Amino acid sequence: MPSTRKHLALVAIAAQRERLATDLIGAIEKRGCQIAECRIAPLGRQFSACLLLTGNWSALGKLESALAGLAESLDMRLLAEHTEMPAPAEDYRPYAAEVIAPQQNALIGEILGFFAAQDVRVVEINAQSYASGFTGADMSSINLALQVPLNQHPQTLREAFMDLCDDLHADGLLDPIKS
Repeated sequence: MPSTRKHLALVAIAAQRERLATDLIGAIEKRGCQIAECRIAPLGRQFSACLLLTGNWSALGKLESALAGLAESLDMRLLAEHTEMPAPAEDYRPYAAEVIAPQQNALIGEILGFFAAQDVRVVEINAQSYASGFTGADMSSINLALQVPLNQHPQTLREAFMDLCDDLHADGLLDPIKS
């Protein structure tokens, strides 16, 4: 029997202010939707939220009908799309990669290009720039969630990744996600 649960991806951006996350989440829950995934983070002085909502057609319909008014009342931009949950990645194993490097142009692009060439799927990226507390140098911290093909030899991938990190003057880790 197919699930009656439907999914909606919602992205929000607005000027940062008090209670904005509380007001947005409250408005979603008030309309009968549940939050399956949520990522809220400041981007400069902006509030940003990426949410995966779930509910029956009625609940999602109520929310969708209210989005324009909600955006106006919360003074934010909202983008929503219906989505489905992906099929399990049975031919892949979960890995995490971390890179700490001096800030440089195209750093993320180099890392993504490396994994694409290895047929490794990048599922999630979390990157920040910061000034080193010890030297003041501009640094980058990049964390990735990956799906590595089962036929990919882990040690070969790890060695190639470490070579990339050496070329980028970076420190890196590549380990299985143990969950």
